[in-house]
Amino acid sequence: MTDDVFTIAVCVNNDEVLQRNLLLSPGLLNGGRNQLIVRRHFASASLAYNSAIDEAENDIIIFVHQDVYLPETWFGDLKRCLAFLETSGTRWGVLGCYGSKRGVPSGLGHVYTVGVGRHGQKIVQPEPVETLDEIVLVIRKSSGLRFDPELPHFHLYGPDICMTAKSRGLVNFAFQAFCVHNTNQLLILPKEFYTCYRYVRQKWSECLPIYTSCMKISFLNEDFYHRRFYEARQLVFGTSPAATRVKDPRVFSSGCNGNDEGEMC
Repeated sequence: MTDDVFTIAVCVNNDEVLQRNLLLSPGLLNGGRNQLIVRRHFASASLAYNSAIDEAENDIIIFVHQDVYLPETWFGDLKRCLAFLETSGTRWGVLGCYGSKRGVPSGLGHVYTVGVGRHGQKIVQPEPVETLDEIVLVIRKSSGLRFDPELPHFHLYGPDICMTAKSRGLVNFAFQAFCVHNTNQLLILPKEFYTCYRYVRQKWSECLPIYTSCMKISFLNEDFYHRRFYEARQLVFGTSPAATRVKDPRVFSSGCNGNDEGEMC
């Protein structure tokens, strides 16, 4: 039997965003049975989340962004995923809602992101992936997986821990659990992202290319240069307006069911 209680860890730099998104999620606290760990004022996501791992009271730990909304069906979807993997005897490492691997440019898993809309390929059962987006990551405390404390800032820690799991013979999976990422769209990535890109590229140089939700990390840096060219055009011409988060993310999940057949899902 899979656990019915979870530890949820979140890094917070804006309490209003937290209140209007993640804390609106039905079932988040599970009647007080789930443990919620909030981390503030850490220098990096890795340091914050390793601290949460140390404090976690439950084996299954969910790391989630403060601006993510988890609909009513979300925890049931996670439980079905865990039951599937337990029944199959799979040695899994990291789970998530949106994953990347070679040959699937659209990504695996179905999510809604402000500025992008619905995206990702719907899946029937958990699908192996190389890396997972940081909007939601799930690990087992008992696996011994931890985030790299040397990885700075708040970017690409998802792909990095996925590569760590893969190096230990564990399989990472995307699972079908619709969620809403109510973010402010970034048309120009911050310089910290590229610092993390260079760190991950050097650390896993023998494993390149690495497919992530942001871009492919490769020896020749093709996606890197393509993105920088796009950003340069954006700076000069400002051709694309950035979308901003909405007041209530539930508008994007109204009518959702376990198969994401709601009108807006």
